[in-house]
Amino acid sequence: MTETQPALATTKRKFHKLIDSIAASTSTTSLASTLGESNTSSTSLAHKTSPEPPNKRPRSSNASIERDRSISASQARIQALKDQLMTPKRAGTVRVVGKAVVSSPSTPRKQPNFQPYSQEQFLSRVKTFADVKKWTTKPDAINEVEWARRGWTCDTWNTVACRGGCEKRVAVKLYPKRKDAAGNAIPMSEDLAVEADDKLVEKYAEMIENGHAEDCLWRKRGCQKDIYHIPIASRTTSAASLLTRYQSFHPISADLPLLENITYPDPSIQDILPRASSLFNSTVPPPSSPTDVVAFTLAVFGWSGVSESRISLATCDHCFQRLGLWLSSDTRLKEMSQKLDVPIDSLRLNLLESHREHCPWKNATSQANSPDGPIANMPAWQTLQYILLGKQKCSPEEARGQARNVESMDLGSEAEYPRGSLDSAREVGAEEDTQSLQNKWQKFKAKLRRTTSKKSLKSIKSVRSGKSGHGKAGDG
Repeated sequence: MTETQPALATTKRKFHKLIDSIAASTSTTSLASTLGESNTSSTSLAHKTSPEPPNKRPRSSNASIERDRSISASQARIQALKDQLMTPKRAGTVRVVGKAVVSSPSTPRKQPNFQPYSQEQFLSRVKTFADVKKWTTKPDAINEVEWARRGWTCDTWNTVACRGGCEKRVAVKLYPKRKDAAGNAIPMSEDLAVEADDKLVEKYAEMIENGHAEDCLWRKRGCQKDIYHIPIASRTTSAASLLTRYQSFHPISADLPLLENITYPDPSIQDILPRASSLFNSTVPPPSSPTDVVAFTLAVFGWSGVSESRISLATCDHCFQRLGLWLSSDTRLKEMSQKLDVPIDSLRLNLLESHREHCPWKNATSQANSPDGPIANMPAWQTLQYILLGKQKCSPEEARGQARNVESMDLGSEAEYPRGSLDSAREVGAEEDTQSLQNKWQKFKAKLRRTTSKKSLKSIKSVRSGKSGHGKAGDG
């Protein structure tokens, strides 16, 4: 029995070493710490089961330990790489092997500079010219719209720049500077009493295109002529925009001028409101107070209400004109009328003329409606009233003909007759009696029916002629 005991211990020791070597060679994903723990446990086990001291172990066990150590080191490096590559990215951090590069957590993607089709970017460029401290009135050929259409923005005093593009700059100087009492030139001023030189205006008109660098895309192409167009053709969209502008005045209703202190083109708002009743709903009820009527009138002519630094303003989202409503208060107008010795009528707020000259709400050329449609040569305010407010109901048959004739407009569930014809009838009505008006209106409707059904009548005649020809051939 005493001779077999060493053999049993040796066998057990070899068995455990074999298990350790197999585990070390097959485990490729375990961490270095785990491998170290397994090596420690196997070593302690060998101490317990082997009567020999550690320095008496055979050479095979030493080779196995060295192999385990090399495998553990390589596995540790592999696992470290896996940890870096497989760790989820945190917001604003880019993981790189061995380091972390921290970027801005919410950096928006920069919009490309050259987008001649984008009205949003065009309007953002026009807005930079709205500050009277940076840009003064220029002739139509070189006004802010022409510069913005070619990618220019207002940078400093009467200076434009191609921001985000070729970065070229052009200083537009048409007039000499004003002089003070001592004869010194006043900085950032212009003597508008001097007429601008026509040749100088032509030179700057060429600079709108040639001022860009040779390789700048804005030099090759600008925005389309109708980029300023306000899309009013959709009845649903136009109604929603109108009600949004109308509601924007509710927070500043106390500062709105009186209805008699504002002026605008005909028709009167009292005539418009009954015809606009279908635009309102339970969420946006129709005007029920004098201030509501004023707010709706302002909205019809393209104005929105804002409050900045406790100052109530009426603003335009297309020409970016800003009107201080306190200037049109009844107290202020009476005070200025007495001080200037002018009638109060000349001081009232004109809702149309207060827009800038190039604004599509006022300028039919900027609005650029379809030249072959019923809204041709109409500025935006007339177009809006034509689409939303100025129609009379007609019979279903006439509605179908009118819908075919006006292809570019969404007239909603009911097709109605244009406001322009009614306005013309109203103007003539001041001179003629009611009977003649009715006769003219009947003639207009008859002519409209003939015009819209002309194509269908041709098709009916062709079908009838084909049938008659076919019958004659059969008889022959």
